[in-house]
Amino acid sequence: MSDLVLNEDSTEQVTEEAVVEFMTSAEYITAAYYAYDIASDIDTTLLNKSDERRVRRIRRQSLRIIAECLNDLYNEIFEDENDADE
Repeated sequence: MSDLVLNEDSTEQVTEEAVVEFMTSAEYITAAYYAYDIASDIDTTLLNKSDERRVRRIRRQSLRIIAECLNDLYNEIFEDENDADE
């Protein structure tokens, strides 16, 4: 087994490149739909208050994601028609 020893004079810079892959609006809608569907099947009467709030938050966030992405898709599809009316 060998030990790696760096001198104080030697400096080594490590750069990492991160690849960020964004999802499409349809993928966001699908993910939010599944999250909402799962959260809707949970019987909140059996949960403690903290878990009940978490389930309500998941439902609220899922609906908001669906609404925002659906609005983006709608604007993308119908933006040319709105410009033609003016």
